[in-house]
Amino acid sequence: MVKMLTDLLKNKIVLITGASSGIGRCIASDFSQFSLKSLILIARNIDRLNDSIVSMKERDFEILPLCCDVSNKGEVKCVGDLILERYGHIDVLINNAGIGIFGKVEKTSIEEIEKVSFTNYFGMIYFTKIFLDSMIRRNSGHIINIASLAASFGIPGMAAYCGSKFAMLGFSESLRRELRKTGVKISVISPIGVKTNFFNNEYFNNKTPMKYMLNPETVSKAVLNSLTSDSFQIFVPPIAGLSVPFKGCFPAIIDSIIESQFRKNLD
Repeated sequence: MVKMLTDLLKNKIVLITGASSGIGRCIASDFSQFSLKSLILIARNIDRLNDSIVSMKERDFEILPLCCDVSNKGEVKCVGDLILERYGHIDVLINNAGIGIFGKVEKTSIEEIEKVSFTNYFGMIYFTKIFLDSMIRRNSGHIINIASLAASFGIPGMAAYCGSKFAMLGFSESLRRELRKTGVKISVISPIGVKTNFFNNEYFNNKTPMKYMLNPETVSKAVLNSLTSDSFQIFVPPIAGLSVPFKGCFPAIIDSIIESQFRKNLD
């Protein structure tokens, strides 16, 4: 596997959004182990982004940190144009940036819902659109979207987040079918909850049981594995994927489980 990835990533240009912390930072660290041409790291907080770069071992390829709010279409276009002018294309796009809020829809403002949707869903679309044409022209490229198991389950208190991930999954599945025979590959990574700063805000307020969650390193390894996998959607851990057909066969049981795990935190 390592040999295959080494050959596959040699002299490649990789872009990661949300790279300053959590899953994105782990993905950046893992990709930095290979002989890339360039590693482009995107985040809103340039100081934290630079901190994550310092923590990497010295490499003989370029690491390019860029400050960008992925929810801002204008900023994404400026960054995308800069990258295309500099390199002409990218080889691997990892749409990882994401945020979440916890609370009932009735008590969540439109602005809060828009913030989640524009970051998680439209941010992915903005970056995909910027680089898709160049991938198709070259008959080569890989777009990896970091979704969630919540892309398949409606969780009370997380309607905005689940909606954005449902949308990401649907968009990715449609795009994958459009891109058959183009040489451009689409992968969706769907982990269960992950121990990151995602939950460290006033919306969650320590209501999420972190002990059942994955380390971000586990998700990062799944991203690397997707490079050589023929699977469109990769669940992390793999056994979590069984819950999707189970939901279709036994919806009442799934409703009971979700109700007991999440609904109580709303009341």
